[in-house]
Amino acid sequence: MKIRRRRFSKQKVRAMTKLQQMIDAAFPEKEAKHNPQKPSEAFAERDRTFAETAAKVEVLRRARVKTDEPADALLLFEVVRLRGTWRIRHRGKHTSPFSDQTAAIVAAIKQARAKQEAGTAVEVRLNRTDGGVVVQSLDDDIPETAVSPAEPQPS
Repeated sequence: MKIRRRRFSKQKVRAMTKLQQMIDAAFPEKEAKHNPQKPSEAFAERDRTFAETAAKVEVLRRARVKTDEPADALLLFEVVRLRGTWRIRHRGKHTSPFSDQTAAIVAAIKQARAKQEAGTAVEVRLNRTDGGVVVQSLDDDIPETAVSPAEPQPS
């Protein structure tokens, strides 16, 4: 089905133009001149309070960002036993489980070396199930599982 578009004839267009001119002549455009409304005192007070609060929040945010993590902070990779499996805990988050303790230690050392090459101070620790803590050397490929003599064993 073909849709037909209506077109105005030239006579109708002239008539509408003339009609519009007659309306414009009969009712001249009057510009209303008025002063813009000034904000009320309550609005101004709310605005000031909001600006003060925003400034305080910004100061607190900047202070928190500065103290969150110093540039020379030590990154800690801990190998822990969680829910019957060995995992790496880094920045409060645990990785997925590893097949055994040695695999978890090797993976933690690998991650720590990558961070160390980026210029960050790192440390890998094995948190044993008996409560002992063993600091792992990043230079050795063989993980240490014995409790270091510097750390006392619980009795």
